[in-house]
Amino acid sequence: MKALRSLVLLAPVTLLAAAPLPSLPLVGNVFAQPWAASDFTLTDQHGAPFHMADTRGKVVIMTYIYTHCTDFCPFVALKLKEAGKLLGADAGKFVLVAVTTDPARDTPQLCAAYSKAISMFDSWHFVTGPFAKVQSVWKNYFVGVEKEKEEPAAAAKPPTPQEEKAAQEEAAAVARGLGSEDRALVGKIIDAFGGGYDVSHDIPFWIVDKKGMMRVSLEADATPADIASDVKALLSE
Repeated sequence: MKALRSLVLLAPVTLLAAAPLPSLPLVGNVFAQPWAASDFTLTDQHGAPFHMADTRGKVVIMTYIYTHCTDFCPFVALKLKEAGKLLGADAGKFVLVAVTTDPARDTPQLCAAYSKAISMFDSWHFVTGPFAKVQSVWKNYFVGVEKEKEEPAAAAKPPTPQEEKAAQEEAAAVARGLGSEDRALVGKIIDAFGGGYDVSHDIPFWIVDKKGMMRVSLEADATPADIASDVKALLSE
């Protein structure tokens, strides 16, 4: 997966002039000059339209995954699940959203099957739609996505020891905060849904406040507790 890019360089110049908000004990990359989260409408796992504008008044935690992913996406999805559990007392005050990075394969039906497999069918919005509409969300939320060419197994080069070590270290970082049950579930999800071509993409956790303003981003190695802490801080405003 690609690393999250510098959002300061990508933010429109006019937004950088906005008045900073009062300081909160937020974890991650905190935006001193927040900007309005872009509106969009996509279809969730229930086959129902999801309107970003309808989340006003709630804190939104948004990330980007795809069902056929064989590395980080299942960890990220389960972190949303565990963060939601930690925020149980505030249920109804926050919204969990996962935007597909592979709309060609991620139909609402497949998003539904994936959601059920991780016990999130009624707990989040896993959204998809026509490529152009989903691509617009990626662009507006500064998420790089690149479909990789699928190579025959025989043509694939085995990783070097250094590459294997780096991959193991990266996987360990992304698994931070997840218990043994969730880590075991990751393997089952990959076995059930993984395969085919890969999609390289940024995997931030975006957190949008109750006024619809982009406030903070966290990397994929953030823990569920980190995410929940930021949500609680923004709910307190």
